[in-house]
Amino acid sequence: MLLNFYPIQFFANVQFVLGNTMTVIAAVLLGPWYAFLTAMMASTGLMLIWDSPHVYLIFGLEALFLGYARRRDIYALYADAAYWLLLGAPLVYLYVVFLMDIPPSHLGFIISKQGINGLIYTSIASLLILAIPKLWFLKDKVKDRHRRQLSAQLTYFFTLLVTLTLLFSALIFNYYSLERQQVMLKQNMTEAVAHISASTQSYIENHKTVIQNTANQLTLIADKPEKWQAILSSFHESYPSFISMLIADPDAKIVNASPVSRLIAIDKKAQDININDRDYFIESFYNRRLFVSSAFLGRGFGNDAIVAMSTPFYLDEQHTQVAGIIEGSLDLSYFSHIDQVSEYSNDESVVMVDEKNQIIFASKKLSLKPLSQFNFVINKGGYHANLELINIHKMTSIVPEYIYTHRELNNGWTVYILKEFSPLLKLAEEQMFASFIMLLVSLVCTFYISTKLSALLTVPLEAVANQFSLPDSGKVSTIDDNSPREVFSLYQRLVASKEQLVAHQMELEQTVANRTAELEKANKKLTELVDRDPLTGLYNRRYAERKFSELLEFCLRSEQTITVAILDLDLFKTINDNYGHLAGDECLRKVSQLLQKYFKRDIDIVARYGGEEFLLILPLSNTLHIEHHLNGFREALSQLEITSPEDNQAFKVMVSIGAITANADYEADLDKWIKIADENLYQAKQQGRNRTIIDIITD
Repeated sequence: MLLNFYPIQFFANVQFVLGNTMTVIAAVLLGPWYAFLTAMMASTGLMLIWDSPHVYLIFGLEALFLGYARRRDIYALYADAAYWLLLGAPLVYLYVVFLMDIPPSHLGFIISKQGINGLIYTSIASLLILAIPKLWFLKDKVKDRHRRQLSAQLTYFFTLLVTLTLLFSALIFNYYSLERQQVMLKQNMTEAVAHISASTQSYIENHKTVIQNTANQLTLIADKPEKWQAILSSFHESYPSFISMLIADPDAKIVNASPVSRLIAIDKKAQDININDRDYFIESFYNRRLFVSSAFLGRGFGNDAIVAMSTPFYLDEQHTQVAGIIEGSLDLSYFSHIDQVSEYSNDESVVMVDEKNQIIFASKKLSLKPLSQFNFVINKGGYHANLELINIHKMTSIVPEYIYTHRELNNGWTVYILKEFSPLLKLAEEQMFASFIMLLVSLVCTFYISTKLSALLTVPLEAVANQFSLPDSGKVSTIDDNSPREVFSLYQRLVASKEQLVAHQMELEQTVANRTAELEKANKKLTELVDRDPLTGLYNRRYAERKFSELLEFCLRSEQTITVAILDLDLFKTINDNYGHLAGDECLRKVSQLLQKYFKRDIDIVARYGGEEFLLILPLSNTLHIEHHLNGFREALSQLEITSPEDNQAFKVMVSIGAITANADYEADLDKWIKIADENLYQAKQQGRNRTIIDIITD
């Protein structure tokens, strides 16, 4: 806001503001709404200076536009250019046309100024963001939605630098060019007013001399009134720039006139024209001096606007007694001749006023009436120029109409030279437009060149990346001799690093393979330790319980039966007591081996249930043969001779079996099956041991 209190004056009503730089920074880093708040603060400064509320609308919309463009990963400079083309310029146009008293010819200059100003502070803001590293790591700044390409970033940075450089160069050139134009214009107008003033002064002095010479001639023949007319007519013929000339006697009555026809016309009307109320008579007769009057309308001899020159003539050479006065009425149209022959009059206008500020002469294009008051207002509004500016038609307008200069003559008259202000503004507009076209062409060229330059860097880098991202195909490197030295050096280092990495990777893969094999072996051993009984090598109870649900599902799908059997060695304690615990362990191992021999299908589960008890889970059982199969094992075991490892004594062992055979949908809980099998085992023990009791459930 403080920066906008001091806008930079360029020309006319064009001022450049830099406070909006903070708005662009906020839009890029913080998003649209923080930018909008910043724009409102910055616009307040402009509102206090310009007293124009449009700044809130135009710059507020610009902040939102830039903020939302940033969220779509559009660079600020491109977004701002789009804003002024699509929204900013039309809004400024509508505001100026409908709400401001500014000629349409000024619109192009004002609108182009706004767009260029926007590009300037946007470029400055973007460069400040790049130049201040702390802004890169701002905590809550807006993040890019997609990672930007390096080539696009380089192109944008080049465009930023070229845009800012060209804009400043063009504006400085235009500023000094307009300054020179104003100096030359002021010099030309000063010379013009000096020339016309000198011509006018000479014209007046010459005619004053004519009047004085005529008076001198009349003084010589003052006693011969009959000769006055001849002298008067002779001088009038020699100086036709007088509309008329007359001689008045001491009573202020006209006695002679030229042309004579005017006096004859008055005589025919029997009129006496008395001029005792005219300033030229009073000043010449009573004050006895050569007098030049203000402009006034003639009377009697015509109704033309005239300036009277008069002087007395005398009856004696000592000038003691006035014989009368001689008066000449200057033709004011002569001044148009001065205006036309002036070498400066092509696009300049002349206004000549008397000491009473009455218009003696004005160029036709100004449409000012002679003898009217020359009213004007010196323009000290918002238009800045090193020239004096004036309004003569639109007094209340803030837009100056004319550049002017003036000079006062010796007799109190003033000569004004006026030149329209709009051509100078048009020149500034053309220069601004030419600068904009030059900027546009330069940006296109810069964009093309920077794209090619960035390719010199990015293409080799992409080639390097492709070399290391694609599988090794054995092809020769595509990094050619035209690649930059740094890129080629990077490529060589990456090749060396890749070779080391590949070697290390192969070594690591071999190590991993070895470790994997060892781990698999260890896991296998661990699984065996977890699922198998270490003494007998059979599965343990936990494994059997876990596998039962799988076997149950398998039999359910095929609608088959399952047999669950509990085996308990008879009088096993007596073996430990009589032959020792080693004999008992050997007995358990032999029984386990025989179980694995009799129940050897892959789907059969043979497990040590605990102590001298064993568990059988036999899926796909044949209800007609299962009991016979169990008894076959029991009889085989009773015939098995076992040798004690301590004393080599032989002994035998018998087994009691309790079992259940049922369809798989009988019960999902293994404990229910085991309970029935255990009850049957108990009955087998009660009935004398070494027997099999089985329940076959068919429902």
